[in-house]
Amino acid sequence: MDNMSEGKLSNEYKEIILDVFRVFISICEKYDLQYFCCGGTAIGVVRHNGMIPWDDDIDVLMPRDDYNKFIDLMKVDCPEGFELVDPKTFDHYYLPFAKFSNNRTTVLEHLNIPCVFGVNIDIFPLDGADSNKEFLERDYQEFKLNANKLRAIAKTKKDNFNDFFNHLIKFQLRTALNEARYAFNKKESRIGIWQKIEHILLKNNLSSSNFVGNYGGMWGLKEFCPKEWLSKDVNGDFEGIKVKLPGEYDKLLTQMYGDYMTPPPKEKRQSHHHVAYVDLNRRLSISEIRNLLQQ
Repeated sequence: MDNMSEGKLSNEYKEIILDVFRVFISICEKYDLQYFCCGGTAIGVVRHNGMIPWDDDIDVLMPRDDYNKFIDLMKVDCPEGFELVDPKTFDHYYLPFAKFSNNRTTVLEHLNIPCVFGVNIDIFPLDGADSNKEFLERDYQEFKLNANKLRAIAKTKKDNFNDFFNHLIKFQLRTALNEARYAFNKKESRIGIWQKIEHILLKNNLSSSNFVGNYGGMWGLKEFCPKEWLSKDVNGDFEGIKVKLPGEYDKLLTQMYGDYMTPPPKEKRQSHHHVAYVDLNRRLSISEIRNLLQQ
């Protein structure tokens, strides 16, 4: 069941995610934290003055120090009705970046990963990167490998074993063995894998780097650029909300998408955001969701 694809809920969902975004921006303004709209959200600002009609998420990028400050603030003083979803503190969370979420709604992205949060925005850290293309690609591939492991160990043991047999049937022996290993060694593996991810993200200090990027974005090495492209911000409009864009957003978006001002053909106008279950009126547990889906 994918409630997000039902047109009757789209307006209600949009109102909720925009409210999450407004609260996030108000926190950034209160504590003087810098952020930029990024990815499809940035395209939404410059091409639609709001959300891309077929997109259902909001993405922002924060310089590492501001990102860490936001994380620390939300751990001790999160506004009522909201929650921080963070790899270090949120049970079974499987992504190498944070989310800011409405805690009175329910979003389950994957049936085989028991991690429930609410309607949310994605918050990516902007980190320093090696300007040497060969070294950057090495770091990125190591990051990607460990990020995939983080997702694998977030699954339940039952799902690990199910995937083990599925991969075995397809003769994907290495992947199958990894699934079995994660099933037996979750706590130690999670700590070790996250430490490896942090080592990669923090090895190039943002303030002293001339090249920067978003390791957690979906566009790979296209998400990396000269720091001067993001050294300043400019204002934009997003559904009537005053938002920030990278100063050289045109260069960055062109690098990532090519002719981003031309919408894709109708058959490609779909969200890339996978969601298995949504409830916009209450927070359900993973067991409650699974019981509902079995009815």
